[in-house]
Amino acid sequence: MKRVVIFASGSGSTFQYLVDHAEAAYVVVGLFCDQPKAGVIARAKERNIPVHPVESGFDWPAKLSALQPDLIVLAGYLKLLPEAITRSYQVINTHPALLPAYGGQGFYGERVHRAVLEAGERLTGITIHRVDEAYDRGEIISQRTVMIRPEDTPQSLASRVQAEEKPFLLQTIKQILEEK
Repeated sequence: MKRVVIFASGSGSTFQYLVDHAEAAYVVVGLFCDQPKAGVIARAKERNIPVHPVESGFDWPAKLSALQPDLIVLAGYLKLLPEAITRSYQVINTHPALLPAYGGQGFYGERVHRAVLEAGERLTGITIHRVDEAYDRGEIISQRTVMIRPEDTPQSLASRVQAEEKPFLLQTIKQILEEK
């Protein structure tokens, strides 16, 4: 069974989706979280998934080495990972736009959708990419487009992108793990 570690900082809806739909493709062996009050922590504990708080002095190499992940997935994790992790493990992230546009530091959540709408784009989407030492600059693995509607607001666009994002991320994770 393939082993997946998830890094998250928020409520954990993507984390929950990935755990609940893992089926026989993989098992989530740990959650790394940098926000002590994040909702994702309760979701992990409800599913008996070990939680590893990311805090000052955190021993990345030892924790990850013990878990032996085949893949690390960022699911709403907003901090850069140490280069030691991105060079030692296969790490992927999902971004709510068609990179390389609307990416980089500060482009997350509703900010991305607002920028896309303000620019008058007709298409947006989801990008799944490898993680490296910079925000949203790693090799693009796959993308899926989402049409922008004339009546879209940042909130409505975010909702439609998120509805596509979770199944698309799951599909991509399964493909990557099958190739390993």
